[in-house]
Amino acid sequence: MTSLRAFSLSTLAIVVGGTTVLTGCKAVDKTAANVVVNVVERRITPDLLRNDDVDLMCTFATGNYPLISGAVRALYGSPEMLEAVLLQTSSVCSENQAISEELRSIRAAREKRIEEAQDARIAQKRLLERTARRQLLAFERMTSYVETEYRIKYGSKCPQFKKDYHELIYLLGTVAGLQAVVNDIAAEQAVGVSTEIAPKAERALRCISNAKWWGAPTAARAVIWNILPGGAEGKVVWGTFQQSMMIGELQGVRIAHTLYALSALSIDDQPRFRDAVRRFANPIKAFKQNEEFKVVDALSGAIMSNLSDRYWTENTGTRTPVGSLGKFWDDKPTSSGPSINLDDL
Repeated sequence: MTSLRAFSLSTLAIVVGGTTVLTGCKAVDKTAANVVVNVVERRITPDLLRNDDVDLMCTFATGNYPLISGAVRALYGSPEMLEAVLLQTSSVCSENQAISEELRSIRAAREKRIEEAQDARIAQKRLLERTARRQLLAFERMTSYVETEYRIKYGSKCPQFKKDYHELIYLLGTVAGLQAVVNDIAAEQAVGVSTEIAPKAERALRCISNAKWWGAPTAARAVIWNILPGGAEGKVVWGTFQQSMMIGELQGVRIAHTLYALSALSIDDQPRFRDAVRRFANPIKAFKQNEEFKVVDALSGAIMSNLSDRYWTENTGTRTPVGSLGKFWDDKPTSSGPSINLDDL
């Protein structure tokens, strides 16, 4: 009996001791991982935000997401906010590919090549499904971190942000959630993104300063007002976009312009869509791209170009001619000559 008791006590000691050693290693690994995350946030991310090469950025995010996410998680770190950035940026690549397939489908349909048009639509929906998955995961990573770090329920209470970086990812992650809803609908709900994201996002966006973040929070809320049944009641939706675009132009980031264009398209308001594209291409004279957030303005430009390309292709069979963003095929010629280079057509 004594020997059994001694065996039990020694076994317990070994287990406890082993657990202590393992826990200590885990703590050291976690500290190392968090150091890496902090270095990335403070040293690398600012340089990435200053880069306006959209293709380079989305390719980098797509290729490096598994490595960065896996390495930090293997060391028990918390990479959620970084993952949200990488996933949202990566979704730009697949969304651009989806747009290319959509344009191919439109051209084929115009030329009565039915099989190719159908094939392109199928390819487009597959790419939109991939895009929606990435955007939804970006949204989920952001909300998971915010709810854990700030001990709040997303959309029900405002976090007291400790870092501007967290506030920025909160904004971009929320926009990613809204994009996931739209792209999943276009992909015939292959992902199953909940439409409940929209009202939660509308409430969550009230937590962010509109003046601080280029007019984007209120512009995103205005998009939701147009989407939700009865959401625009009592709201000055289009005036809100105009105000937000002015803030964005003064601060050098035109994400509000893109949101204005998307909202106009959602209700097939072509005059306002044209106004959005023209406004993006011809901002106020004082406009100067924000050096600290070049990538955000560049991403907005990529989306606006995609929207313009779709509109042009539907009506003329080709993308927007080079140097003609903000111009349209039926614009009246100016005294200085045609507004569109006819050689391109």
